[in-house]
Amino acid sequence: MRSSAGARFPHAVSGHRRAAAATASLNVLTGHTEIVDGITLRTHLQPIYSLPHQREVGYEALLRGEAEDRALVGPFDLFARAIVAGKLTELDRMSHLTHLRNAAPMLPAAHWLFVNINPATFTDPGYAARLAAATRASGLAPEQLVIEVLESGGTDVAEIARATRSFRAQGFLVAVDDFGAGHSNIDRLLTLRPDIVKLDRSLVRAKSAHMRDALLPKLVDLLHESGMFVVAEGIETHKDLMLAARSNVDFVQGYLLGMPSVRLAERGAVTPLFEDVFDTLAQMRRTERLAGDLLLLPYRAGLTQAARRFASGATAEASCADLLAQPCTLSCFFLDQGGREFMPGLAGAAARSPTARFAPIADPSTGRWDNRPYFVDAHAKPQQVVASTPYLSVTGTSLCVTLTIATQRNAKPVVIGVDLDWRRLSEAAPAIL
Repeated sequence: MRSSAGARFPHAVSGHRRAAAATASLNVLTGHTEIVDGITLRTHLQPIYSLPHQREVGYEALLRGEAEDRALVGPFDLFARAIVAGKLTELDRMSHLTHLRNAAPMLPAAHWLFVNINPATFTDPGYAARLAAATRASGLAPEQLVIEVLESGGTDVAEIARATRSFRAQGFLVAVDDFGAGHSNIDRLLTLRPDIVKLDRSLVRAKSAHMRDALLPKLVDLLHESGMFVVAEGIETHKDLMLAARSNVDFVQGYLLGMPSVRLAERGAVTPLFEDVFDTLAQMRRTERLAGDLLLLPYRAGLTQAARRFASGATAEASCADLLAQPCTLSCFFLDQGGREFMPGLAGAAARSPTARFAPIADPSTGRWDNRPYFVDAHAKPQQVVASTPYLSVTGTSLCVTLTIATQRNAKPVVIGVDLDWRRLSEAAPAIL
């Protein structure tokens, strides 16, 4: 691993040379280590793991204080004292030198060091260059540091964006910390385009099952599509880790995987935990596919039969009679080649009367549905039943799954579809399995 450090990090040096460089530049990196009340600054390191690599890829440097009686002083207390003493910026900069001094001799090759920074310090012109010089003096390369900035609504986004470019120009990676809390805004994030986004633990541990199971994976997909890696913080339980893995986050961090410590994490200690999670997810995927196939089997058969009857000239009602009688059928519909309904839809056994609240979207007859995946996929596989993923129907408030099949009637292409009540259908899964 160490032999490849130069390839990954152009300015990286070997462990012995790095330690020697750190010792030689001690006068540059130490300075004063006391901020207020005789408290000495210390560094605790918490491991950050890559889920696909199943190993640690970096450490977050966390500031701690040591009082004269050797009692540990937490970061909130430290920064509160600094604010009272008017030394907030001084403490922030001293923390960076403290972390470089303490972590540089310990950090394994090809690992990142995550360092927190105050937005005011981050946007200070010239600080990126000064921190890069201090980083090199410690024996590390700027490419080995991930600068974590708390992107808050009170900070001008243009200033943060300018600072991001300045730090990147020095070789640093930039991360936005605690996204999903406070003033977090996806539009500001897409403007900043950091290298890494650290999701606030509130997203991982949200009480809403919909937030956990549906929205988080979509948020991660959006960030990936925008060119950002994703860290899930606050992983404290096996369930948290399972959600992070299922959501396809890149990196994870939390008490389940490693507490902040003055020592590095034991290599491979949590690999069995990752293996268990991936094995469980693989089994869940197989079970879900089986459940989906079994649950949809009678509806697939019913739609195939309906398409055959309809293509032979039977009326819509006669063609879909068996399908409409199934307990989870919301409706059957008929679309022409342009994606428009060419005959009225038919209500199924699970249909509900439209309410006044959603009356404006209750009538689908004037719509054009050719941009829907279920329409496009049906035409791509004629005479085959295709199934959508669960989605909220725009013509009502039901979470539904749509099955469609492309066929012909009177030599004209048509798509026949059936909307199913997914919540009601999925309730039957435990009994089937």
